[in-house]
Amino acid sequence: MLPLGNVERLGLSRTEARRPAPHTRSMTGTLRQEAPTVTSSSSRRRRVAATAAVLIAGIALSACASSDPQPAESAGAVDTPLVISLDSSVDILDPQQWRTPASMVTTGSLVEQVIEQKYEKSGIVQIGGTEFDDALAESHEYSEDGKELTIKLREGLTFADGSPLTAEDVVWTLTRGLQGPGYIKVLYPMVGLTTPDQFVAVDDLTVKITVPFASPLLDKLLAMQPFGILSQESGETNATTDDPWAAEWFRQNDNSSGPYIVESYDPTTSITLKPNPNYYDKDKIYNGGVTIQFVTDPAQRALLLQSGEIDLAQGLPLDQVAQLEDVDGLTVVSEESNRLEYLGLNTSIAPFDNKLVRQAIAKALPYDTFVDEVMYGYARASTGVIPDGMVTHSDDAGEFTQNAKEAKKLLEDAGVGEFTTTLSFKQSSGVEARAAVFIQSALADIGITVEINPLPDAEFTQRTGARELQMYLNNFLGWGADPFYQMKSLVGTGAGTNFTTYGNAELDALIQTGFETLDETERESISAEAQAMIYDDMPFIPVWNPNWTFVVRDGVSGLTKDNTEQLRLQYLTKE
Repeated sequence: MLPLGNVERLGLSRTEARRPAPHTRSMTGTLRQEAPTVTSSSSRRRRVAATAAVLIAGIALSACASSDPQPAESAGAVDTPLVISLDSSVDILDPQQWRTPASMVTTGSLVEQVIEQKYEKSGIVQIGGTEFDDALAESHEYSEDGKELTIKLREGLTFADGSPLTAEDVVWTLTRGLQGPGYIKVLYPMVGLTTPDQFVAVDDLTVKITVPFASPLLDKLLAMQPFGILSQESGETNATTDDPWAAEWFRQNDNSSGPYIVESYDPTTSITLKPNPNYYDKDKIYNGGVTIQFVTDPAQRALLLQSGEIDLAQGLPLDQVAQLEDVDGLTVVSEESNRLEYLGLNTSIAPFDNKLVRQAIAKALPYDTFVDEVMYGYARASTGVIPDGMVTHSDDAGEFTQNAKEAKKLLEDAGVGEFTTTLSFKQSSGVEARAAVFIQSALADIGITVEINPLPDAEFTQRTGARELQMYLNNFLGWGADPFYQMKSLVGTGAGTNFTTYGNAELDALIQTGFETLDETERESISAEAQAMIYDDMPFIPVWNPNWTFVVRDGVSGLTKDNTEQLRLQYLTKE
């Protein structure tokens, strides 16, 4: 849910002549170069680019837009299987345990939630909005004060093995998330869920959830795949004294409540999913199955795509993506994302314990260069801790523009002279390696010497978790696209993903108030105040927002991005 590893693998070569014109947002939220959603040529090459209207889908749906994804119209499209290759392999099938990005795509296909997002279609892409439909639920209704949610399940629901899916399974799943082996227990307190007695199976089809305060985040959580419903019977049958929640069994097995079941799985080569014959709505599976091939070499992934052996690829080096724009028969899909690349600063280590120093570094960074030279245009320049595509983003919090003169003045005001520091990042990330060189150069201009320190990924994870690093590059995606979830995770005192050691009791209280506020105007005001506080303290520096980028064969459509920004396989189609 909080993926920290960068999925792109970018080499340091650059093909300038083929680099696409940047289609990023400026810090005022306007497009620096307008790119159409779809462009065509005689070779049928299309390019799908992000637009502001798509990113705020659901806030104001147009009358002609579909809120439910639609299959391709060509005959037989719903029976056609696809072969894809993502940025990682599949290691775990349990949606509540930490796993690779490809595993997240897979587990999202093996469970169904009680509710799901509504989607708006734009060309070959579908984007989740801010409204929700019932899924396993026939209805879900809140009490007038918003503190009690009643979920009525559809009749006749079953798991893949034919066993009934009842309210007891919903309660068991939610309790397992709160008390079991997974990481999602950190989300529950955000909506006031702290004890299992807050989940009650009233009868076979009715679940009541009670919370101490109403929160718009609760629906977002319930629509996420980690809250997809698991089989209590499977869990209890495979539990042991040492493993009461059957974590080991769920790691490599499933009894699906979702649109697919596992047909075959080799952790070293591939996983093949086929439609679940017991899925509650078979009309919402738009293909004949999906195979995910594990191809570790991105260059090989690109060759397989061009040869037609795979239909979709993710995690290609971005300079190569730019070149594939000109290849007949391929389409580059690049949508705006809320994923945040940031420069973390350890606020417990001098001189980063001085906010003026942190502000100076923020003023020194070349934000447009990151987008154009590091990300080849497949990103947006930083607009803050709450990106401009997320609800409650505030333009007034402060802008991220390079100004070396101001940066030097801030260092002078801080009483800090020239100093040397270390910048760490994941050894596997070519993107971060390239960015580090530009950061090193920019900070040298204001008297800061930066020693570049790539670390093996496991060591990087260990040392960020131990809060040992001085400066580091990292990225974060807050599932749910919720601003207070985002801020709590990145700057909340003691939060597991706050690696800067920063803490501010006043800010913590403000964020909690945001969790507990339903009124949209009040939420915007609270969020804007919190964003301004974060900008002033600058415990970390947002540097860019990488796009949600894939390359597909012409004829592939239905790429669906929900609030977790994972690909929803059931909506993929192939002509």
